[in-house]
Amino acid sequence: MCVPAGETCENMIESIESQLAEIEKPLQKRIVSCAVELIQNNIIHNSGNEILVRAYESDNQITLNTYRKLNDANTITLQSKILDINNKNTIQLKELFKQNLNNESATQGTGNGLILCRLKSDSEIYTNSDGDTFEITLKFDKHGNTN
Repeated sequence: MCVPAGETCENMIESIESQLAEIEKPLQKRIVSCAVELIQNNIIHNSGNEILVRAYESDNQITLNTYRKLNDANTITLQSKILDINNKNTIQLKELFKQNLNNESATQGTGNGLILCRLKSDSEIYTNSDGDTFEITLKFDKHGNTN
């Protein structure tokens, strides 16, 4: 499933939900929640650049991909943040999430959206960049966790 460029956030989510209609509701909610977080992340930190969202199903998993344009500095920052998140275990991620919520001086960019995506997916957050496009991939086990 691809969401065409220029779609509104609401239309993107509706497209994702309709494509995942055959998936069990708890898993569908986790995937849609992550898609919303990644779309919001793009709107907040990368406004003016479109995002493409794609989900596809294989035997035992669903993969959610987002593609966006990023400049080199933003790519390095985002990859670093994702690497830090991937290097933490579930307990550490939940603690960091709580700290970010309690930090009244925190501004945009706490990383809680990415932390939620990591907790809701069944694997690390994968990234890829070809110098022009930045890809984030999340994988969900169809028979996995129910977070």
